[in-house]
Amino acid sequence: MKWISLLLLSVPFFSHASLQTKAQGCDTRNDDKLWSFYKQKFVNQQGRVIDNGNESISHSESQGYGMLMAEFFNDHQSFKQIWHWTEGKLQRHNDALFSWKWQQKMPHIPDPNNASDGDVFIAWALLKADKKWPGNEYNLDAKAIINELTNSHIISIDKEYALLPASQGFQTPQYTVVNPSYWVYPAFNDFAIQNNIWTDLNQSGRNILDKNRFGQYQLPSDWLEFGESHWRPATQFPARFSYSSYRIPLYLIWGGYDNSISDNYRTWLLDNNTAWLDVNSNEMANYGPPKGAHAIAALVQLSQEKYKHRSALPHPSNQDDYYSASLILFSHIAFHERYCQ
Repeated sequence: MKWISLLLLSVPFFSHASLQTKAQGCDTRNDDKLWSFYKQKFVNQQGRVIDNGNESISHSESQGYGMLMAEFFNDHQSFKQIWHWTEGKLQRHNDALFSWKWQQKMPHIPDPNNASDGDVFIAWALLKADKKWPGNEYNLDAKAIINELTNSHIISIDKEYALLPASQGFQTPQYTVVNPSYWVYPAFNDFAIQNNIWTDLNQSGRNILDKNRFGQYQLPSDWLEFGESHWRPATQFPARFSYSSYRIPLYLIWGGYDNSISDNYRTWLLDNNTAWLDVNSNEMANYGPPKGAHAIAALVQLSQEKYKHRSALPHPSNQDDYYSASLILFSHIAFHERYCQ
């Protein structure tokens, strides 16, 4: 990882407003070190995307990630396999959403609760697939998921819109808990075509980030709580900016939003090269982050350069687990969709 940090430190910063983007390396879909590697390592023949860093479970997040990657890399066969497994194993009978976890031991679904970011990725992948491969009714499935999320998971708190992390367990009369990494800004941009509330949710997500900058590096905690008329790190979880929150700058850049949170993330990571930060005490992990975290820091750097070359982003290797490899691939896809179109 040291070479990545040195590379990032050696490249000068430029102001966003004064630059005209010139992107190189836009042959992303032909890069066989990305999807081919990922599919071979993490996707089985039935279409289950395996989280090998978490007891080889699968979840709505991993399935949505795999579907989105398959669509981007024009792999309809893999897309159909992943979607078929997801629909058959995870989709709930009482609504259009998905149980968050599938495990190999019985019961395969130990908790019927959903995870709304997984639902978002599945719906987003289906929307994209419908445009690329029409005639498969993917749009109908996507709309059902989006409508269910709109009706049951978007709430109003603190004069903002927020996305509940799940159907159950995150809202009481006293407080509401949200996860800022569940704001998948580029997906919400696409969902807004169906309902403008997703545009408002995008704006609120950035407003909530502005209200929740803590500690030396002015970063949010993974889980935030609103109660007693103010925001704070959620008391039920460690007050850490960590693995989940690496995705915040990824989604911001991918969605087309410049935000100082992204710069704060890059500065913290390059200053310390550690996996997490306690935003209350400034205590940090005594071990390093995955390479996927550095890939996002590299994407932040590229977002501020006049000449952007995808070669600054790392590729996944056998040392990367499912989550790290996913962040790396998404950094490449975000680069392509933000700067190569």
